Amino acid sequence: MLRTFTLAAFAAMCLASSARAQAAEAPRTYTIPIPPGGIPATVELPAPYAIPLPPTTEPNWEIGARYWWSEGKTSFSITSQMLNPTLGDPTSKLTYDNMQGNTAELFFRATNGGNIFAKGFAGGGWLDGGSLDDEDFFAGQIKFSDTFSRIEGDSLAYTTIDLGYDFHLLDGPSKVIFGPFAGFNYWQETAIAHGARCNPDDVGGAFCGPPGFIEVPFSTKVIRNQANWASLRLGAELRMRFWDRLSLIADAAALPVAYVWNEDSHYLRNDLGNPPNAVDRGTGWGYQLEGEVRYDLTPNWELGAGVRYWFADATHGNSEFVHFNTKVELDDFSSQRFGVFGDVTWRFSTF
Repeated sequence: MLRTFTLAAFAAMCLASSARAQAAEAPRTYTIPIPPGGIPATVELPAPYAIPLPPTTEPNWEIGARYWWSEGKTSFSITSQMLNPTLGDPTSKLTYDNMQGNTAELFFRATNGGNIFAKGFAGGGWLDGGSLDDEDFFAGQIKFSDTFSRIEGDSLAYTTIDLGYDFHLLDGPSKVIFGPFAGFNYWQETAIAHGARCNPDDVGGAFCGPPGFIEVPFSTKVIRNQANWASLRLGAELRMRFWDRLSLIADAAALPVAYVWNEDSHYLRNDLGNPPNAVDRGTGWGYQLEGEVRYDLTPNWELGAGVRYWFADATHGNSEFVHFNTKVELDDFSSQRFGVFGDVTWRFSTF
């Protein structure tokens, strides 16, 4: 009898152990085979059950490609009055305006299980069109020269990387996620100006010529200017979903520390030495704003469209004439760019 119950108990334990990995079902009865002369025994086992898995904290990340059409302006002025008191304050002002940019970029956003996220993008392309207005002043701000040049190229490049934390303000069918971040932005614009046409001035065209006079043919390259901005970003991203398949994303960042270095090359000014003739350096501030609407084509593919505006301004700095090793005051240096974009995103986890 003891042998019979021992065999029955052993068989019951084996069957119960294997049943834990099966789906839940009704109780089963098993008849234990008994050797000749033994007493038949029937054992009823409890229904097996599924062991629940622990909750997952799966990362959420996306990658995409974007096209950005934009129009920008860069202007700066210098003062050389401390070197020559007959010159104005400012002495020279250059304005690069209506510079149209066409750029392609790649972007990403990745969130780990602890709601820490990283996001960023990198892009590049070309500038097309625009103008340069070059003004020079005597003391008392008497304008003695004012010329117009055409901008024909050259390039626009930029990159941004941010690190932050997502706060889920609303979860469910509707979602609101607020993500403060800190990051870095690099932004470079290179413009090449051709020709020089005289504009009206205060001295009757004594230095340039009458208004409309082509002082330098537009087939001749006269100035190349490359502005570089490196900035700290402090801001926040807001991601919202209230409608089926439609999301809104807003991104705002202050640039509390923005550093600019600018290489200014005057190709026809042999008296200034080899290009770049002047290098400008300064510090300031700025801000960057972005808003986008996205539509889910599938659980993974999205189409988006939005607007973007960048502004940076350096109010403290100097301009160095490299050939003479001479520095003068950089009064103000500012860049801005505004445009619209469209993109496509592959999302590896649903929003």
